[in-house]
Amino acid sequence: MKKFFQFNDTISGKTFLLRTLFTIVMTIPLIIIIFSWWTTVFFDEMGISISEARSIDQSSANKFGEELGQKIAKDPIKYFKDALSNTSILWYVSFLLFLIPLIWFGLATYYKRISSIFHSNRIKMFFLLVIVEITLDIFALYFGGISFWICYFISLIIFLFLVIYNSPIGEHNG
Repeated sequence: MKKFFQFNDTISGKTFLLRTLFTIVMTIPLIIIIFSWWTTVFFDEMGISISEARSIDQSSANKFGEELGQKIAKDPIKYFKDALSNTSILWYVSFLLFLIPLIWFGLATYYKRISSIFHSNRIKMFFLLVIVEITLDIFALYFGGISFWICYFISLIIFLFLVIYNSPIGEHNG
């Protein structure tokens, strides 16, 4: 198990693809935590507990949703500050317990694949890849629209290159 999280050895394109798919599967607990957290925040806003949620009819839920949407639209910063300040430390700890290994595994996967393709310059190429991907993400989120799709397409080309390109290393150990 330890070898999956270490930044050494190399992997093939097929293993890179499988590890990337596993990284996606690893996000499921994180999504469940976020969904549970927001559900708890919304129920706190309604002033009810989760056990009382069964007694809410659809019209009450719709009315609450409209009021909450107006409240968020009126002052989103204040709403999210209130939501974050009313969150217990347990939510943050559980979020980090699932996020840190996910990021570490993903970075180790990319490093192993970069090491197999660019063995002599693997560290420089890995940091270049990280910087390019972060820049593309920030650019896509900041500008949105068509630039989002352009950045997504560039990231997809980089990913496909890493999957398809034949590495000069014959036997992979990662």
